[in-house]
Amino acid sequence: MLTFFVILCFGFCLIAVAAVAVPLWLGEGNKDDTAARHETILGILRQQADDLEKDLQAGRIDSDEYEEARSELERRVLEETAKDTESESADQGKLSKILAVVFAIVIPTSAVFGYLALGRYNAMDPAFLERMEARQNDSAPSIEGHSPSDMMASIERLRQRVKDNPDDAQSWYMLANVLSQVGRYAEALDAFREVDRIVPNNADVIADMADMTAAVNNKVITTEARNMLLRALEIDPGQWKALALLAIDSWDNQRFNDAADYWEKLLVVLPPDFDDANQIRKNIEQARRAAGEMGEAKQGAEDFKGGEAVPTVQAAPVVSVSGTVSIDKAVADKVKPEDTVFIYARPTSGSKMPVAFLRVTAKELPLRFELTSQMTMAMGATTLADMEEVIVGARISHSGNFMPQDGDLEGELDKPVKVGAEGLDLVVNRQR
Repeated sequence: MLTFFVILCFGFCLIAVAAVAVPLWLGEGNKDDTAARHETILGILRQQADDLEKDLQAGRIDSDEYEEARSELERRVLEETAKDTESESADQGKLSKILAVVFAIVIPTSAVFGYLALGRYNAMDPAFLERMEARQNDSAPSIEGHSPSDMMASIERLRQRVKDNPDDAQSWYMLANVLSQVGRYAEALDAFREVDRIVPNNADVIADMADMTAAVNNKVITTEARNMLLRALEIDPGQWKALALLAIDSWDNQRFNDAADYWEKLLVVLPPDFDDANQIRKNIEQARRAAGEMGEAKQGAEDFKGGEAVPTVQAAPVVSVSGTVSIDKAVADKVKPEDTVFIYARPTSGSKMPVAFLRVTAKELPLRFELTSQMTMAMGATTLADMEEVIVGARISHSGNFMPQDGDLEGELDKPVKVGAEGLDLVVNRQR
């Protein structure tokens, strides 16, 4: 491609030189000027000859004077014509050839230096184009460390997976989450509906469906979405997303006591060190104050006394597996410090989707790790707490993509371990 570009540029330069320099070298312009000058002189000669004829016929001059004047006129005009033509033609011919040589040098030289200064000589080189595309992907906004191209590739792989196995709930759930992250809410809602078909009456899935239903409707919680959220709470009174969205919906519709109730229940099920816990407490105070100002009767007073949150559900106990992850010396030279390391626990059979995972960088290895039931891919149907045994492994990704790719480095424990196991020795020792 680059060779073709060079040949193309050379051809254009050659055409430009030929269009300018060749006419100058051949003197075609000078010939035209000389012909025009001769035509002018002949016209003058004809006019003066006509005047002499008229003077002779009118008797103003005799035949001897006529012949003498005519001969002198012809001699003078022809001498002047010969002198001008020879000198000017010689001078102009020399100037034309000089200009032809100058343009033949200046045109290609200026084209080359101008392109080197302003253009990109390798802009048609496939390797250069690949590097530019990679750089654009790296600089483009990414989601959870993945470039847009990575996300699109993940979507296509997951679509193919659910096409091959329409009843694979985990793949449908992963597809729904990826679609929601890239803003394709309607498609994400359809994927969540498939999960609900395969795994019915799951509070987390129903809450996610409600969330996507609101997203499709410009983030407005419609009656359909509200009914889904209430259904999710019937199944699991502590479903955090349903509580949060219903609190917001109640606030927006000026049901301030209801909003405060939902937020108070949300505080019970969230971890004690939740980052936005203080903001939720402020929301509760504002909601109670607004309800008092409007004279709104407090609902559910038996559940909340003196403004203190009364637990309606108990947070599930946190379970974990822990140990140390390291890199085998045999593959250490294939690892870069900034490579992404995924440490995961997955079911022993069926879906290979992790029920817990942790992301770190290769420069942190060796590392003591702990995978807990709170470290899920998303609010999915299965967590570490639902497992009795799991397979623990790690994968080092050069691209940072969670989906496995050729060239990744991997390692898994030889046997499944009981949930709650400690002191595991995990080694990344092979290349995919």
